Amino acid sequence: MSVYSRKFRAFLRKNETARGLFLVGIVILGAIAVWGGIRLALNTEYPILVVSSASMCQRVADPSTNECTLAVGDLIVIKGESTSNIQVPPPSYSAGGECPGVSLNPQGSIIVFYRPGDPSFLIVHRVYRSMLISGQIYYDTKGDANTCADQDQIGASNIIGVYQFTIPIPYLGSAILAIRDFMYNSSTGQLNPQGILVIAALIVALFAFEVVEPGKKSPSSKVPGATDTPPLKRTIPESPSSRLRI
Repeated sequence: MSVYSRKFRAFLRKNETARGLFLVGIVILGAIAVWGGIRLALNTEYPILVVSSASMCQRVADPSTNECTLAVGDLIVIKGESTSNIQVPPPSYSAGGECPGVSLNPQGSIIVFYRPGDPSFLIVHRVYRSMLISGQIYYDTKGDANTCADQDQIGASNIIGVYQFTIPIPYLGSAILAIRDFMYNSSTGQLNPQGILVIAALIVALFAFEVVEPGKKSPSSKVPGATDTPPLKRTIPESPSSRLRI
């Protein structure tokens, strides 16, 4: 095994492209391992999400208030919880009917869920009320900035997790959304043409660097700072017999 590892290290030292790809692979594997650890610790498939809708920011819908539960670009942490840990507002909270208006000083847990039949689209809304259907608990939700409830029946199997807190890193979530919108079509989930061009350009630039860079390297193996010294001449002592007599 040590022989193969030495050969592999020697190959990486000689090939800059291979060395770069190897380092990128290590970074990717490390990121996957960290992401897997976070998913395991928080017991959910999507432990960190970026808010992409203003439905939870009250000041967007009601300029008279400065209240904003979750703004667009917020990085939020989600944890998988059982339904017993989901807080439901008292019945008086939903006494206003289906359209009580913008929720100021809202109550109830914020959950991340998907509607039945559409698991690719995640929603971050607050529990508005609960209902018991065939012995199972279902939830109706509402965005804090929305005037009306969603009028959904969200079961436990549709809930990804419960909102825990917002990561206080400014502009990071907005940057992630900008990159996503540039690379992907949010409606279809497919790569945009400009995203494909960027990926292709990066691949071409990587291999072009490997082709052009070796031509710039000097084949000389001189040590920097060393001075050229003339070769030493070996002198042979003159013997008496070798002298010419005239």
